[in-house]
Amino acid sequence: MPAPSDRFQEVKTKLVTGFPLGSVKTILFTGTAYGDGCTTTAVSFAKTMAQNCRHNVLLIDANLRSPRLHEVFNVDYNQGLTDLLIKEEEKSSLYKKVGHGNLYLIPCGKKTSEPMAIFESTRFDKTLKLMREKFDYVILDAPPVTGYAETKVIGKKVDGVILVIESGKTRKQVATRAKQEMEDAGAKVLGVILNRRKHYIPEWIYRRL
Repeated sequence: MPAPSDRFQEVKTKLVTGFPLGSVKTILFTGTAYGDGCTTTAVSFAKTMAQNCRHNVLLIDANLRSPRLHEVFNVDYNQGLTDLLIKEEEKSSLYKKVGHGNLYLIPCGKKTSEPMAIFESTRFDKTLKLMREKFDYVILDAPPVTGYAETKVIGKKVDGVILVIESGKTRKQVATRAKQEMEDAGAKVLGVILNRRKHYIPEWIYRRL
Protein backbone atom coordinates (compact mmCIF):
# COMPACT_ATOMS: atom_id res chain seq x y z
CA MET A 1 0.00 0.00 0.00
CA PRO A 2 1.64 3.29 -1.02
CA ALA A 3 2.06 6.01 1.58
CA PRO A 4 -0.23 9.05 1.25
CA SER A 5 2.61 11.14 -0.21
CA ASP A 6 3.26 8.44 -2.78
CA ARG A 7 -0.39 8.40 -3.80
CA PHE A 8 -0.38 12.17 -4.36
CA GLN A 9 2.85 11.79 -6.32
CA GLU A 10 1.01 9.30 -8.55
CA VAL A 11 -1.83 11.79 -9.07
CA LYS A 12 0.71 14.49 -9.85
CA THR A 13 2.42 12.27 -12.43
CA LYS A 14 -0.89 11.42 -14.12
CA LEU A 15 -1.85 15.08 -14.20
CA VAL A 16 1.45 16.24 -15.66
CA THR A 17 1.78 13.45 -18.21
CA GLY A 18 -1.86 12.75 -19.02
CA PHE A 19 -2.80 16.12 -20.46
CA PRO A 20 -1.24 18.47 -23.01
CA LEU A 21 1.27 20.86 -21.43
CA GLY A 22 -0.47 23.86 -19.89
CA SER A 23 -4.00 22.60 -20.52
CA VAL A 24 -4.79 21.79 -16.88
CA LYS A 25 -3.49 24.52 -14.58
CA THR A 26 -6.53 25.54 -12.52
CA ILE A 27 -7.97 22.65 -10.50
CA LEU A 28 -10.96 22.68 -8.16
CA PHE A 29 -11.17 20.27 -5.23
CA THR A 30 -14.64 19.56 -3.84
CA GLY A 31 -16.49 16.85 -1.95
CA THR A 32 -20.06 15.68 -1.49
CA ALA A 33 -20.40 16.86 2.13
CA TYR A 34 -18.40 18.54 4.85
CA GLY A 35 -16.09 16.06 6.51
CA ASP A 36 -15.07 14.24 3.32
CA GLY A 37 -11.50 15.49 3.76
CA CYS A 38 -11.54 17.79 0.74
CA THR A 39 -9.44 20.54 2.33
CA THR A 40 -6.83 18.13 3.66
CA THR A 41 -6.63 16.46 0.26
CA ALA A 42 -6.28 19.78 -1.58
CA VAL A 43 -3.49 20.87 0.79
CA SER A 44 -1.62 17.58 0.43
CA PHE A 45 -1.90 17.70 -3.35
CA ALA A 46 -0.73 21.34 -3.50
CA LYS A 47 2.26 20.54 -1.29
CA THR A 48 3.17 17.61 -3.51
CA MET A 49 3.01 19.78 -6.63
CA ALA A 50 5.12 22.50 -4.99
CA GLN A 51 7.88 20.10 -3.94
CA ASN A 52 9.16 20.33 -7.48
CA CYS A 53 10.95 23.69 -7.44
CA ARG A 54 10.04 24.29 -11.07
CA HIS A 55 6.37 24.49 -10.13
CA ASN A 56 4.93 27.62 -8.57
CA VAL A 57 1.69 26.55 -6.91
CA LEU A 58 -1.09 28.79 -5.61
CA LEU A 59 -3.64 27.40 -3.14
CA ILE A 60 -6.88 29.39 -2.89
CA ASP A 61 -9.56 29.15 -0.24
CA ALA A 62 -12.70 29.44 -2.36
CA ASN A 63 -14.90 28.22 0.48
CA LEU A 64 -16.29 31.59 1.53
CA ARG A 65 -18.91 29.99 3.79
CA SER A 66 -16.69 27.84 5.99
CA PRO A 67 -13.02 28.61 5.20
CA ARG A 68 -10.33 26.36 6.64
CA LEU A 69 -7.03 27.00 4.89
CA HIS A 70 -6.03 29.90 7.14
CA GLU A 71 -6.29 27.52 10.10
CA VAL A 72 -4.19 24.87 8.37
CA PHE A 73 -1.35 27.31 7.74
CA ASN A 74 -1.97 29.56 10.76
CA VAL A 75 -2.28 32.80 8.82
CA ASP A 76 -4.66 35.76 9.00
CA TYR A 77 -7.66 35.44 6.70
CA ASN A 78 -8.97 39.01 6.85
CA GLN A 79 -7.25 39.88 3.59
CA GLY A 80 -7.60 37.46 0.73
CA LEU A 81 -9.80 36.38 -2.13
CA THR A 82 -12.73 38.67 -1.38
CA ASP A 83 -10.39 41.67 -1.42
CA LEU A 84 -9.41 40.71 -4.96
CA LEU A 85 -12.97 40.14 -6.09
CA ILE A 86 -14.93 42.82 -4.24
CA LYS A 87 -12.47 45.61 -3.51
CA GLU A 88 -10.46 44.81 -6.65
CA GLU A 89 -7.26 45.21 -4.68
CA GLU A 90 -4.29 43.18 -5.82
CA LYS A 91 -1.35 43.43 -3.46
CA SER A 92 1.67 41.19 -3.16
CA SER A 93 0.82 40.73 0.54
CA LEU A 94 -2.30 38.77 -0.45
CA TYR A 95 -0.08 35.97 -1.76
CA LYS A 96 1.28 34.31 1.39
CA LYS A 97 4.31 32.03 1.10
CA VAL A 98 3.56 28.85 3.06
CA GLY A 99 5.05 25.41 3.51
CA HIS A 100 8.02 24.10 1.58
CA GLY A 101 8.88 24.71 -2.04
CA ASN A 102 7.11 27.35 -4.09
CA LEU A 103 3.72 27.12 -2.40
CA TYR A 104 1.60 30.24 -1.93
CA LEU A 105 -1.79 30.76 -0.31
CA ILE A 106 -4.62 33.20 -0.80
CA PRO A 107 -7.01 32.84 2.16
CA CYS A 108 -10.70 33.57 1.83
CA GLY A 109 -10.63 37.17 3.05
CA LYS A 110 -13.60 38.67 4.82
CA LYS A 111 -16.69 36.46 4.66
CA THR A 112 -19.54 37.48 2.38
CA SER A 113 -23.21 36.58 2.26
CA GLU A 114 -23.23 36.51 -1.56
CA PRO A 115 -20.58 34.04 -2.77
CA MET A 116 -22.57 33.27 -5.92
CA ALA A 117 -22.40 36.88 -7.11
CA ILE A 118 -18.64 36.92 -6.53
CA PHE A 119 -17.87 33.79 -8.52
CA GLU A 120 -20.30 34.61 -11.31
CA SER A 121 -18.61 37.98 -11.85
CA THR A 122 -16.29 38.87 -14.72
CA ARG A 123 -13.87 40.03 -12.04
CA PHE A 124 -13.43 36.42 -10.93
CA ASP A 125 -12.84 35.38 -14.54
CA LYS A 126 -10.12 38.01 -14.92
CA THR A 127 -8.55 37.14 -11.58
CA LEU A 128 -8.48 33.43 -12.40
CA LYS A 129 -6.86 34.21 -15.75
CA LEU A 130 -4.24 36.38 -14.05
CA MET A 131 -3.42 33.68 -11.51
CA ARG A 132 -3.19 31.13 -14.30
CA GLU A 133 -0.53 33.29 -15.93
CA LYS A 134 1.40 33.87 -12.70
CA PHE A 135 1.48 30.29 -11.44
CA ASP A 136 2.11 26.87 -12.90
CA TYR A 137 -0.81 25.40 -10.96
CA VAL A 138 -3.74 26.99 -9.12
CA ILE A 139 -5.55 24.74 -6.62
CA LEU A 140 -8.95 25.88 -5.32
CA ASP A 141 -10.60 24.42 -2.22
CA ALA A 142 -14.39 24.75 -2.54
CA PRO A 143 -17.53 23.86 -0.55
CA PRO A 144 -19.27 20.52 -1.20
CA VAL A 145 -21.10 20.13 -4.50
CA THR A 146 -24.36 19.22 -2.78
CA GLY A 147 -26.17 22.29 -1.54
CA TYR A 148 -23.66 24.92 -2.65
CA ALA A 149 -24.35 26.24 -6.13
CA GLU A 150 -21.20 28.39 -6.29
CA THR A 151 -19.08 25.23 -6.48
CA LYS A 152 -20.66 24.36 -9.81
CA VAL A 153 -20.15 27.95 -11.01
CA ILE A 154 -16.43 27.75 -10.18
CA GLY A 155 -16.22 24.24 -11.64
CA LYS A 156 -17.15 25.31 -15.14
CA LYS A 157 -14.55 28.10 -15.07
CA VAL A 158 -11.52 26.04 -14.07
CA ASP A 159 -9.59 23.56 -16.21
CA GLY A 160 -10.67 20.56 -14.18
CA VAL A 161 -12.33 19.24 -11.02
CA ILE A 162 -11.23 16.54 -8.61
CA LEU A 163 -14.00 15.04 -6.49
CA VAL A 164 -13.03 13.84 -3.01
CA ILE A 165 -15.19 11.14 -1.41
CA GLU A 166 -14.77 9.43 1.94
CA SER A 167 -14.29 5.68 1.93
CA GLY A 168 -16.97 3.80 3.81
CA LYS A 169 -19.13 6.89 4.27
CA THR A 170 -19.97 8.47 0.92
CA ARG A 171 -22.65 6.40 -0.82
CA LYS A 172 -22.02 5.49 -4.41
CA GLN A 173 -25.29 7.11 -5.52
CA VAL A 174 -24.31 10.38 -3.82
CA ALA A 175 -20.86 10.40 -5.44
CA THR A 176 -22.33 9.60 -8.85
CA ARG A 177 -24.91 12.36 -8.52
CA ALA A 178 -22.26 14.89 -7.45
CA LYS A 179 -20.12 14.00 -10.46
CA GLN A 180 -23.12 14.31 -12.75
CA GLU A 181 -24.07 17.69 -11.28
CA MET A 182 -20.60 19.03 -11.97
CA GLU A 183 -20.61 17.72 -15.53
CA ASP A 184 -24.12 19.06 -16.16
CA ALA A 185 -22.85 22.47 -15.04
CA GLY A 186 -20.13 22.32 -17.67
CA ALA A 187 -17.23 21.21 -15.46
CA LYS A 188 -14.58 18.72 -16.54
CA VAL A 189 -14.19 16.06 -13.82
CA LEU A 190 -10.58 14.85 -13.94
CA GLY A 191 -11.07 12.08 -11.42
CA VAL A 192 -12.13 10.98 -7.96
CA ILE A 193 -9.92 10.60 -4.88
CA LEU A 194 -11.04 8.01 -2.35
CA ASN A 195 -10.10 9.48 1.01
CA ARG A 196 -9.47 7.69 4.33
CA ARG A 197 -9.50 4.26 2.78
CA LYS A 198 -9.17 1.52 5.39
CA HIS A 199 -7.06 -1.53 4.72
CA TYR A 200 -7.86 -4.74 6.48
CA ILE A 201 -4.99 -6.93 5.29
CA PRO A 202 -1.25 -6.49 5.99
CA GLU A 203 0.61 -3.86 3.99
CA TRP A 204 3.11 -6.36 2.55
CA ILE A 205 0.25 -8.17 0.80
CA TYR A 206 -0.82 -4.93 -0.92
CA ARG A 207 2.69 -4.58 -2.30
CA ARG A 208 2.22 -7.89 -4.13
CA LEU A 209 -1.12 -6.93 -5.69
